Amino acid sequence: MKKQCVLLAALAIACGAPAGLTTSQSNVGFTAVAQNNKVTGVVKDANGEPLIGATVMVKGTTRGTATDIDGKYSINAPKGSTLVISYIGSQPMEVKVNGATVDVTMAEGANALDEVVITAEFGMKRVARAVGSSVQNVKATDIAESGRTDFITALQGRVSGMTVTNTSGAPGASTQVILRSATSLSGNNQPLYVIDGIPMNNTTFNGTNSFANGDSSGSSVRDGDFASRGNDINPEDIESMTVLKGAAAAALYGSDASNGAIIITTKKGSNGAAKVTYSNQLSFQKAYGWPEIQRKYANGAYGATNYYYTSAWGNLFTGEYETYDNVKAILQTGFLQKHNISVQAGNEKMSVRASASFIDQDGVIKTTNLNRKNLSVAGKGQITKWLAFDASMQYVHLTNKKVDRFTAGPLYRAYLWPYVDNMANYLDADGIHMRYPEHYTDTDLYNPLYKMYKGLNQDQTDRFISAMNFNITPFEGAYIRGQFGWDVSTSQYEYGNHPYYAAANKNVTKGGTYSISKYNTSDPTVNVLAGYNNTFGVHTIGAQLGFHSVENGVTSLASSGSDFQLLDFYSINNCNPATVVSKKKNTKRRVLGLSGQFEYGYNNMAFATFRFRNDKSSTLPKGNNT
Repeated sequence: MKKQCVLLAALAIACGAPAGLTTSQSNVGFTAVAQNNKVTGVVKDANGEPLIGATVMVKGTTRGTATDIDGKYSINAPKGSTLVISYIGSQPMEVKVNGATVDVTMAEGANALDEVVITAEFGMKRVARAVGSSVQNVKATDIAESGRTDFITALQGRVSGMTVTNTSGAPGASTQVILRSATSLSGNNQPLYVIDGIPMNNTTFNGTNSFANGDSSGSSVRDGDFASRGNDINPEDIESMTVLKGAAAAALYGSDASNGAIIITTKKGSNGAAKVTYSNQLSFQKAYGWPEIQRKYANGAYGATNYYYTSAWGNLFTGEYETYDNVKAILQTGFLQKHNISVQAGNEKMSVRASASFIDQDGVIKTTNLNRKNLSVAGKGQITKWLAFDASMQYVHLTNKKVDRFTAGPLYRAYLWPYVDNMANYLDADGIHMRYPEHYTDTDLYNPLYKMYKGLNQDQTDRFISAMNFNITPFEGAYIRGQFGWDVSTSQYEYGNHPYYAAANKNVTKGGTYSISKYNTSDPTVNVLAGYNNTFGVHTIGAQLGFHSVENGVTSLASSGSDFQLLDFYSINNCNPATVVSKKKNTKRRVLGLSGQFEYGYNNMAFATFRFRNDKSSTLPKGNNT
């Protein structure tokens, strides 16, 4: 009987009578092992940059997750299983799980989408489609290869809905950028520029408000033009630019970004051996296609020839005088030389980059010139597991020689000059005084070449921009980020008219004007952000609170005078003391802001974002300043 029981038990086991129980026990044991086998890693692109929102799935299952803002992921996967990693614009990859850590480098797909990019908000990276507003990215290579001396004009034609307007074609001319459309008739319509999370000063000097004698200096807002401060940045130092449009920009950066924001990320080196890069550009510029002056009718009015008129409404021109192209007299072949050298090195923990740039440009209008030198140092590092740091510092030295514009500009006056007189001979017979046209006796027609060579219209700027970012990770998913930046500049603007550039060529002691303005700006910025991000399968959540302090300070000291004592000497000490006036200006504006946001994402495809920001401005009345 005992043997029969043993045989029956053996037969039952062999035939699988308790197979359900046995299989159940085996499955339970296998599942427990899979749940305890936690796999972590980092997903990067071909350039070594972390990919945000890449999908990581266990092949053959519905188990998956997405990478965080550092490209990191964590998933439960049994040893020997296969991970499938996918990212829009990259080739999908399958990787075997052979350990607890699986790092992946994605290869760019054949049909990579340039629009699917990473944007930076206060220096933190996010998936562009999660921003919740119109976002467009411009590659660093597009900016550098544009051949422009400033990055603002390089944006022309590269961002939809953006209009970039240069006030003139002269070197260092100011630029105006409008996203979508103008929103104010008298206020500022330009977007906010942000470098590594820090707002940048992009103002343009206003001679009417900042010279001691205002419009009387001769350099009014209409007739004068001074460079936008955004032109100071070296395009070669830019890694990427993201253009934010709509309400998202204001929700992130406050009322200053009500017209949009252009977010700039600078290069900070990359992983690898030390590398030295040199690039240069040599180019010639020539004006062409300017309106030709008619030669059919002579100077005069009502069909009667009279060469003492500037208007050409006379009789048919008979050719009794030689004609001249006086517009050509103010033009030349412009030349631009640009040199840039950079050194970078780094490893997985830290990297650093230093660069120097030199630009010298002679414009197509004679006497115009732009000379700019840029020095920059930037780097980033993972100091500990919970502390990361990145910083950038830029120094700019710029000098700019320019001419007037509009009705005071040389082009306008060249078209007024009689075409039967050679305007290129701008000196009188004595070689000192300004020559008037031989066929025009009135003394209100000034030779523009005399002002271009004998007058004064120039500025000089020294600027220092710094940004420091600390990122603390107290525990997984949480972060505290502190940003500190300072944009400070000191500029000197000079404008003057020669004593003989006036009606009747005045005597030395009765003519000449000179204006000078020492113009300093100081814009410190502080941003402190705290937040939490996490992924639960195909669901992602994020929350953030922030404190912001932005300050804009201007200190200027200006003096103006007239009636020179010595010829060809531009100085306030050379003016008649009785004519000297001075003006000092000191302004400061501070904005304190609180911001917050909550974001929910599903399968890295659909996102719902809620943002708020409340700013308190020092320039608004108390009790109604938010």
